[in-house]
Amino acid sequence: MDDATWWLRCRSCAVLRVPGSVDYVCAGCGGELVVEYAAPSATPRAGITGLWRWGDRLPLRSAAHIITLGEGGTPQVRLGTRIHQELGVASAEVKCEHLNPTGSFKDRIASVAVSLAAERGLSGLAGTSSGNGGAAAAAYTARSGMPLTLFSLSDVAPQKLLQIRALGGRVLLVQGLGHDGSATMRAATAVARHSAEKGVMPFLTGGRYSPEAMEGAVTIAYEIAEDRPATTVVYCPVGGGGLLSAIGRGFRAQAPHVRLVGVQPRGCATLSRAMRGDFSGLPGPVTTGVSGLQVGVLFDGPGSVEAITQSGGHLTEVDDDAIAAAQRLLAREEGILVEPAGATALAGALADAARGLLRSDDHVVLVATGAGWKDTASLQHLLSDAGGLVPSVPVITIDEIEEVLGERL
Repeated sequence: MDDATWWLRCRSCAVLRVPGSVDYVCAGCGGELVVEYAAPSATPRAGITGLWRWGDRLPLRSAAHIITLGEGGTPQVRLGTRIHQELGVASAEVKCEHLNPTGSFKDRIASVAVSLAAERGLSGLAGTSSGNGGAAAAAYTARSGMPLTLFSLSDVAPQKLLQIRALGGRVLLVQGLGHDGSATMRAATAVARHSAEKGVMPFLTGGRYSPEAMEGAVTIAYEIAEDRPATTVVYCPVGGGGLLSAIGRGFRAQAPHVRLVGVQPRGCATLSRAMRGDFSGLPGPVTTGVSGLQVGVLFDGPGSVEAITQSGGHLTEVDDDAIAAAQRLLAREEGILVEPAGATALAGALADAARGLLRSDDHVVLVATGAGWKDTASLQHLLSDAGGLVPSVPVITIDEIEEVLGERL
């Protein structure tokens, strides 16, 4: 973790900068900064589990400042016969990021962000979030004793809002945030600017604004490459592009043969615009209802495009109904309960299989990003009948237990 082994480089002009400041803008050209390391690849530490076993590849000087809740080291679960046959591949597994401490992969980012804030003596965290990142930040700032100021969507999922508040985070809801690209960019830029001015760690889960903290998400790629070296293709949901960009960096270092597929709801098609060179975001509001992927601007556009093009991957767009069907399939066939964003990777893989884009010798990994209990509205939809009604649960008497057992067992 010695600072001589890593530095920040401007993506545009390639100027190098010594770490230390949270003003993540190139002083020369105003470009985005990315973290680079002296070592060409990551080597896990013996005797350590989880995220911080990759500590030599994370931007922290001393392990004494690590703030952890046991994040990382999530399991990969092999999918059953039905989904496996539908995909028509050699193997298909889910990377269970929904099993992190607060229920999403954002815990990896929060652990690094709060650890950096502790090491640098910063006064707290400030950020924007559609819910999962906010919950992660609230948990890790609670662990460290730091304050958190968070701006979230006006229609944030109630369960995510409750989780943030229960963990002690100060949260304000902002009209237009997430749904409107211009408003979302303004909010993020304001948080980044004020954080740099006031000595606060910005918690904006994208490399554009939080390049050091986003190294936590890069470790997902390290783990997949280590646990399943035969992997040939990884499917990743896309909102603001931070996750896709991060795992792209990780696979380029550890397993450059892996193809990356970004999967995005059609109602928030910012990545397809970026693939054509347009990084301005959507001209109007997003129309997808998938919580966590309702981001009207692709913050990590260059990194996302780079992840796809340099890996030989591609973009797949799916509608919300396909995502809901994938969520149901994972729950009913596999016992894996994720929120819609967490099922988006499977929806994309199924769409690609139907179009003949997967090979019979492919070894597929689907990144499941968030837990199902975070979005109960989607669970009600999963349970509802054709008329949109959720069947009630029968209430019986003690005497009727024998009758039910006799009928069902």
